[in-house]
Amino acid sequence: MRIPKIESADELIDMSFRKAKKIDNLNKKRRARKKIHTVQTTIDSHLTKYVKTFPSFDNLHPFHYELLDVTIGIDSLKESLGAIDWARKKCNTISKTEIKRIRRSEDCDVVVKSAYGRISSIIHRVSKNLEFLEEARKKIRGIPSIEIGLPTVVIVGYPNVGKSSLLRHLSLAKPKVAPYPFTTTGLVLGHFSVNKKYMEHKIQVVEAPGLLDRSLPRKNKVERQAMAAIYYLANIIVFIIDPTQYCGYSIEKQENLLTDVTKEFSLPIIIVENKSDIYQSDRDCLKISCKSGEGILELKEEIIKKLEL
Repeated sequence: MRIPKIESADELIDMSFRKAKKIDNLNKKRRARKKIHTVQTTIDSHLTKYVKTFPSFDNLHPFHYELLDVTIGIDSLKESLGAIDWARKKCNTISKTEIKRIRRSEDCDVVVKSAYGRISSIIHRVSKNLEFLEEARKKIRGIPSIEIGLPTVVIVGYPNVGKSSLLRHLSLAKPKVAPYPFTTTGLVLGHFSVNKKYMEHKIQVVEAPGLLDRSLPRKNKVERQAMAAIYYLANIIVFIIDPTQYCGYSIEKQENLLTDVTKEFSLPIIIVENKSDIYQSDRDCLKISCKSGEGILELKEEIIKKLEL
């Protein structure tokens, strides 16, 4: 999704007028027609580019569709893109009408001024849509380049249980790590490779934003990104528990979330307890420490085994 910068209404108008201002060495009527045509073609090319470079929603993979809907809003995107295309067509119509007027006008400058004014008015009417699309473009740039179909592990758990730290150990990704909830406000991507039977297998690791123990309708946009990653990408879930409860959430809440995830998704789940360097429960699961690195190699081996590579 390589979307170009979306100029503001004023930037677009100024750009087209500057191009038209350079036109000279023509007779009065030809110069007037050329100026209007230049403004129209400049605006048309930019607005067409904006509409065409946004993804076709009908052809998106369900994961990308859900992610765009959560982060931006598909309906709002469609509305803004529709408004931009309407403005493009309207400016083209105005240009044709004003160019025809020049043939029978005594004062070409008045016609040019009229064309500029009408076109500017149309572009200003969609200024909010242009601003919305620029913000959407920035958000889309922040979405990691997730490969559909690659063996994928999704790291799941409550906020602040050590998901970002685990991703650092499993891959070369460098997510932000901080001692407060919802440090991760979007999906974070990493990879590691394993050589089996003379072949290198690339494994995708996605850190999902923290989930809370609550029903889907009550989940916020950050949590909905996590759900989309599990629904559409995961081959395996690695569920992290913080037995020390330093994360700010009780063991009961964390176990309730694990129960919900187990019921919701029919996927292999590897349960790991983090912070084994300071505390280990009697739960029958992998014990790891993202601080010391204890148990990380064993976790990788379990992931490879579950993926049947």
